[in-house]
Amino acid sequence: MWLRVPSDFVWMRSGRRTVLVHEAAKASIGTLLLTTPQGWAQGGVRLASGRGGTYRVALDGGEVVVLRFYRRGGLLARFLRDKYWGWPPRPFVELRVTAEAHRRGVPVPEVLGARIERLWNGSYRGALVTRHVAGTETLWELLKRTTDTERRRRLTRGAGYALRLLSEAGIYHPDLNLNNYIVREEEGNLKIFVVDFDRARVKRTALGASLRRRALRRIERSARRLDPERRIVGAGELRALREAFGSC
Repeated sequence: MWLRVPSDFVWMRSGRRTVLVHEAAKASIGTLLLTTPQGWAQGGVRLASGRGGTYRVALDGGEVVVLRFYRRGGLLARFLRDKYWGWPPRPFVELRVTAEAHRRGVPVPEVLGARIERLWNGSYRGALVTRHVAGTETLWELLKRTTDTERRRRLTRGAGYALRLLSEAGIYHPDLNLNNYIVREEEGNLKIFVVDFDRARVKRTALGASLRRRALRRIERSARRLDPERRIVGAGELRALREAFGSC
């Protein structure tokens, strides 16, 4: 598979390490990714999202980024943990999809760089860096502490609208769940971002009805798994999400 690199990103290499980085961040993010990200992660704040390998890191000069190390889930995590095979590497594919989603008007954090480190057995470890969006928390965490029913429906309505933007932009997110939305409130207005585009795909046109239904079912399953008793995301909240998403 051929990897189409966004025009404003450049390659950097050192030994077994290969980095794809935004040209404006070459001197900062690129240089750090060519060293040892684990080192600067230790000075960061570990975030609850992801599989335990996501950190908020303040860099020299005041810039704040989110560094995510790739971790496997499920049964494979016990044996492989952070090792992957194949081309193109998943961090570079995710960078490309996230940058394209941003270009097409989807609310996503700006992606700054990705890195792989080749290992002796042909596998690699990966990492991705995005710009930190200040003042956000995951949609699920916000829903859990929101007692007002109308506000919860407003939140799920915003999630449905973000899913609609994704679909109209031709971006299929195969693992969209309530923890892959982050929310910021500005003067009473909600700003909802979509994160974690690992294994996402870019289509030339808007998603067809089948993929739209699949994406909607995925987010509904997420709500059922996180809230099996439907105390937080009930029928009204899901109806608000579907109405904002639109007919499939």
